[in-house]
Amino acid sequence: MNIDDLFIAADPDGVQRERLKAKELKRSPWWKGQLGRGRCHYCGVGCHPGELTMDHVTPLIRGGKTSKSNCVPACMTCNQEKRHLSTIQWQSHLEQKKLALSALAAASPPAPDRAEPQG
Repeated sequence: MNIDDLFIAADPDGVQRERLKAKELKRSPWWKGQLGRGRCHYCGVGCHPGELTMDHVTPLIRGGKTSKSNCVPACMTCNQEKRHLSTIQWQSHLEQKKLALSALAAASPPAPDRAEPQG
């Protein structure tokens, strides 16, 4: 059985209400402070606050709520890759990506020494 087999979409009216709450939360001093840190919650990459988006850790479509405990700043790449994955699916995706990057780095030849010639 796949975890998606258990997926039941949230009530569309409830999702719409939560999206309206998200718009309000984005105007709050709390959210502005989150953006001011300039880091993606998922990958840790530093970003200009204007490049960060609000992501619901538990997606609205999966019954998540708009709350301080469920909303995090995310870079566009992470937010687009995460879409509406569950927390477990997203963590698995990040681990696979990390392993693939490690394997790629290990397989790459070392960069040539770019020291200036003496002379």
